[in-house]
Amino acid sequence: MRLRDARKRMGVTQEQVARLLGVKRSEVSYYETGRRPISLGKLARLATLYGYPVDYFLRTDDPDVGEVAVAFRAEDLSDEDLEIVAWAKGLIADIAELDAVLKGRVH
Repeated sequence: MRLRDARKRMGVTQEQVARLLGVKRSEVSYYETGRRPISLGKLARLATLYGYPVDYFLRTDDPDVGEVAVAFRAEDLSDEDLEIVAWAKGLIADIAELDAVLKGRVH
């Protein structure tokens, strides 16, 4: 459910996500509904794309997790653009985590 919600918040389609992961659209649907398990590698890729830490998708409670937000027009994204957005969100998340560590907020 969180995978689907995160994808919808980002404004991308299951087809776009499927191409990014190298799977069929139906696989993405199965991952989103929990009908099939997702590999940690694919989950990490989606977490980066959607701007969340991996554990956000693994937890069953409702943690207050900040999303890395990047504004763009999703309907105009090519597959290459989607790769760049995922990379940029990952970089931003890494910088935020490093900043928190340097400021002593994370142990």
